[in-house]
Amino acid sequence: MTTYDAALAEESMEGPPMSAPSITLDSVDHGIPLLERDGYILIRDVLSGKEVERARAVCDNYLLPDADAENEIEATALLQMPEMNFIFGKRVIKALTAWLGGTLAYYPNYVARLNRRTEWHVDNGFSPRYLPDASHVYDPQFKHVQCVVYFQDNLPGPGGGLDIRPGSHKWATNGEFPDDDFLMRAYPDVVSIDSKAGDLLVFDGRVMHRGTPQDGSHKLRKYGIFWSASRNDLQQIDRYIEYFTARVEYLRAQNLPSEELQRDMRRHHLMHSVHFPDSYLPEAVEAVRKYAVALAEIPHASVR
Repeated sequence: MTTYDAALAEESMEGPPMSAPSITLDSVDHGIPLLERDGYILIRDVLSGKEVERARAVCDNYLLPDADAENEIEATALLQMPEMNFIFGKRVIKALTAWLGGTLAYYPNYVARLNRRTEWHVDNGFSPRYLPDASHVYDPQFKHVQCVVYFQDNLPGPGGGLDIRPGSHKWATNGEFPDDDFLMRAYPDVVSIDSKAGDLLVFDGRVMHRGTPQDGSHKLRKYGIFWSASRNDLQQIDRYIEYFTARVEYLRAQNLPSEELQRDMRRHHLMHSVHFPDSYLPEAVEAVRKYAVALAEIPHASVR
């Protein structure tokens, strides 16, 4: 057994360490070096306990008939839930604007996920193997993050959050995209982020990550609210929207189980229906206008 294989075996038996540097929305400047160094930021207490309870309740109500399976609330429904307006909260928008270089764009892939479990990966939208032109992910000014708020603590055993390989977003500085095995060898350290219900995680789109493994002892269903943000840069926006435009055809070619394929295709088709201001609640519309958030949309003509 190689040293690397032994490390993986030890990780699978004992689990990765659960610790991560964290900040609050009152210390925005501290987030910039963390995002650059580690590829992620953990921001504490973005939602209060009461806000988490209300948000969990609305998710339970929406997904109750299929509560034990993996399921999703798509953007068109999520954006109409007042409990999800934290995505457009003043302090969240101002923090993301600062971390992304002074401008901010949001994308139409808002989603609430129930019981989502993933293995180690780099998201397809930032993986050159899936993109016709991936030159933007090698740009030194690349500023694109994935955001997630979990509605349960991430705990050893039960899981409930995200694992990261710190620094793994730096593969892009080499000008080529290595395969997953190489990435895991190049970035062997694993942090199971000790997020609490209501914390916000912001991570570089190129970072290698997975859902924290669960041993079946969890008492709460796993909810995560996800959205994407970047600096307001035409090239980055166009490339990410191009990825979503081609996503349905990509899914059809993956030989996915029928249920999974239908769910993902439905989600991506509904992204075409997200338009400003009609898809957004009044409070979100006001925040988007006041804080100059660009909202990228999928052109109607690209519906297939």
